[in-house]
Amino acid sequence: MRTALDSSSRLYTLARASRARLLALVFTAACVLPGCATGPTSQTGHAHAANALPPDTVTLFPIEHYDQDVDHWIDPASATYDKPFLSSEVQRAQFDALFARYFGAGTNDPSPWNRAFVEQRVYRAGGSDIAALQMRRLAWFDNTDKAPPRIGYGMNFRPHTKAWIDAIERNANVNQFERASGFDAARRAIATTALYVRELPTIDPSFYSHRIAGEGYPFDNLQVSALRPGTPLYVLGTSADGAWRYVQTPDVQGWVRSDGVASVDDAFVTAWRAAARQSLGVVVVASAALRDGGGVFRFDAPAGTLLPLRPASGATPGEVLVPARDIDGRAAIRTARLDSNEIVPAPLAATPRHLAQLMKALIGRPYGWGNTNFDNDCSAELQSIFAAFGVWLPRHSSTQMSAGAMTDLSASTPAQRLDWLVQHGAPMRTLVYIGGHVMLYLGNTERDGKTVPLVYQDVWGLRPADNSRRAVIGGSVVLPLLLTYPEDAGLQSLAGTPTFQVTILGTPAENAPSQEEENPAG
Repeated sequence: MRTALDSSSRLYTLARASRARLLALVFTAACVLPGCATGPTSQTGHAHAANALPPDTVTLFPIEHYDQDVDHWIDPASATYDKPFLSSEVQRAQFDALFARYFGAGTNDPSPWNRAFVEQRVYRAGGSDIAALQMRRLAWFDNTDKAPPRIGYGMNFRPHTKAWIDAIERNANVNQFERASGFDAARRAIATTALYVRELPTIDPSFYSHRIAGEGYPFDNLQVSALRPGTPLYVLGTSADGAWRYVQTPDVQGWVRSDGVASVDDAFVTAWRAAARQSLGVVVVASAALRDGGGVFRFDAPAGTLLPLRPASGATPGEVLVPARDIDGRAAIRTARLDSNEIVPAPLAATPRHLAQLMKALIGRPYGWGNTNFDNDCSAELQSIFAAFGVWLPRHSSTQMSAGAMTDLSASTPAQRLDWLVQHGAPMRTLVYIGGHVMLYLGNTERDGKTVPLVYQDVWGLRPADNSRRAVIGGSVVLPLLLTYPEDAGLQSLAGTPTFQVTILGTPAENAPSQEEENPAG
C-alpha cells in the first residue's frame, strides 16, 4: 500500500518523514551498514539464543480466512447483475476523455502525439523543469550524507556507492533537457512491448533497508510504473549510451528502454488514430500473448492494454493491430489474433457481470510495486479494470481522488468512516484512498451480525499503528473493512489511517484530473 515516488507526491511525504525520524532513533543505536554489529549482544541478557532468529518484520496475513470467490460477492443470480453502475452517457464522456489522452489532436487533448499539448504543457518551462526534476532525482538517490533510513541499497544488500550514482548522472545527460526546442514530430513514438518506467536510466533497483518494516523487496524506489504495448509516447531525451529514452506518456514521465520504443511518422499516426477511433479494443485478461500474422511473437499485453481492432470490412474476427519495431527503430503496423475472451471493443458496459469478469482475471495475482514484474499495485489495478469501461484513472493513488466527486472523511473516526461507506458509498464505483493506498468499494456484507463495507484491492499488507511490521497479503483480494481483524488484534484498521477520502466515479469532479498532477515535471 505505497504509491510511486514522484516530484509532487512521492518525494518523501510527511508520513514517511515522520517514520524516518522515528527510525533514525533506532538506527543511531544499531548500525545497518555491512560489517557493523547490529542488535543487542549476549552481555545485555536480552540477546537471542545462538540458534534463534531475530524478530521478523514480515508475517503472512491469513487471507484464506476470507472468501475470495468473486461470485459470492457479486452474485450472478442478482437482478442487477447486468444493470450498469455507470450510465452509457457517463461512459461515453469518459471514453472520449480517455481517447483524447492517448490519441487526441485537439487544443486541450493531453496526448503525447499532440503538438499543442507538448508545446504548451510538456515544454511549458522550456525544458528547465524537466532538467530540474532529473537533478532532484539524482540527489534523492545519492547516498552522500544521508541518514541511515534513507540510504539506498542494491540487490546485494550493500549501499549504492557515489560512483554508481555519478555514472547514472553522466548517462542521463541532464543538459540535453535545457536545450529543448519545442515540439518535433520526429520525436513521436509508440511502445512496442511492455516497458518499465524508471526514475533514472538504470535497471538497478534502489531499496531502503530491509530491516525497516515495509521496505526492501519489492519496493524499488526507482520503479515508477509500466507502459502497456501500443502506448503513444513523446521522446524528450536519450541517455548518453543510447539504451534509454526519457518519454512523456499519457500518465507520467520517465525513462524506458530504447529497444521497446519505435518512432512514428505522420502516416503511422494517421492510420493508428483512425483505426482506434473506428474500433478500439481493450485486453480483459491478466495477460495476452500476441503473435503477428507471420507467427512472430510481439509482446505480452496486460489487462487494460488498448489496441485498435482491425476494421471489420473483409477482416477475420479477432484481429487486432499491433505496433512492431523495424531494424531502424521505426514503427510498422502488423496484425495479430486474439480470442474474443481476451480482447473486447471498448468501452465494455460497466455492469456487475463485467466487473466480476475483470476481477476474476486479476484476483490473487501478486502485488507489483510500480508494476514490478509487470504485476499491478493498488492504483494500477484500478487503472487496468476501469480502462475496460473506457474510464481513464490517474496513475497514482492520491490523484485518483480527482476522478469524481471527493468526500474527505479524514476528520471522522474509523467507525464513522465505515458507517459513511455503508450508508452513502456507491457500489463498484467508489474509490477509497487512505494515504498511499486506494481501494474499490464493492458494497456491504454482514460480519458478526454487523453490516460492514466490502472492498477489492491490490495490497501489500496490513500493519500495526507503530509501523513495526507487516502482515503481508501481497496481491489483489476481496476483504471486508473492519475496525479490528480477529486474526491479529494489533493490526491497524484500513479505516484507521490519518487520511481517508472517497470519490465516486461518474459524478462531477470539483477538480478534473489534470496532466499537471500526473506529469512529474509539473
